Amino acid sequence: MMGISLRAYARMRGCSLPAVQKAIASKRITTLPDGSIDPERANQEWARNTFAGQTVNRTAAAAPKERVSPMPEPPTATGDPVAQYLRARAVKTSFEARTAQLEYEERAGKLIQAVRASEYAASFSAIVKDHLQARADRLAPMLAAVNDEKAIHRLLKNDDEAVLRKVSKAIADAGL
Repeated sequence: MMGISLRAYARMRGCSLPAVQKAIASKRITTLPDGSIDPERANQEWARNTFAGQTVNRTAAAAPKERVSPMPEPPTATGDPVAQYLRARAVKTSFEARTAQLEYEERAGKLIQAVRASEYAASFSAIVKDHLQARADRLAPMLAAVNDEKAIHRLLKNDDEAVLRKVSKAIADAGL
């Protein structure tokens, strides 16, 4: 049987030439006597001899064409209990690390509960809403009495700064 070159096998498998060379050097896959590769046998050897933890995070683009499926295989689909254990352990460790990171950020004051955040947002938007709804009633008499464009600009700017001060004070009072 005629084999294919290392480069052709790397392209077919979706990996780099050095990855194929490393697999051959570490005896995960074997070559034919002429140095070429039988792709079917090499794929079987690669799957059988590659440590599962090294391939858990591989992207679908790098996976071989014949092994790509629309849904990831469930851990029970493979008969290898070591691979199942390693996947479960990786998921557990990842979850614990993310949980620890969130707890640290919350204790450090970088994170707040979603309920508190929505309460703060509602409070701040109520301040702005109340201010904007009362703006016409509050400024109309003053603007009607002024004929100077600069004076009108100053009145509007002062009113805008007043609402910003109220929101800033509310944020400071909330301890954010």
